[in-house]
Amino acid sequence: MMIMEIRLATNSDLKSLISIKKEFNEEYGISKSNSFISCELSNYLGKGIIVIAESDSKIVGYLTGIIEKNLYETTGYIEEIFVSKPFRHRGISTRLKDRFIEFLKSKGICICRIDVNPDNPALAIYKKWGFNIDKYRMSLRF
Repeated sequence: MMIMEIRLATNSDLKSLISIKKEFNEEYGISKSNSFISCELSNYLGKGIIVIAESDSKIVGYLTGIIEKNLYETTGYIEEIFVSKPFRHRGISTRLKDRFIEFLKSKGICICRIDVNPDNPALAIYKKWGFNIDKYRMSLRF
């Protein structure tokens, strides 16, 4: 049986996080340099949170999130969830989400949000997790 550790990332994880983030970028056709990825991840470690899934000391999945505050509420916001292909369909993304929610609860935050395109297959997973559509976001490109 595979032992999976789910934990909050630290600065010492940065180098290992770059390779899993590159895998994410390749899967979604995004081209960014290692230095850009490093800067992006460092920003999360400084201003947000990264939850990682680790198997045999290798990062196989991650969740990036932030805490958002406005005049009315403070919420947690999931920016990205990614699990390496060989490790999918094992409940890892659910465990990443659960750890993020534990973190939010420890900060007294009781709302978590995620944005998803209506045609994204992950929508079914988010609904299974208990997320509900509570508003529609509209965009204007020009």
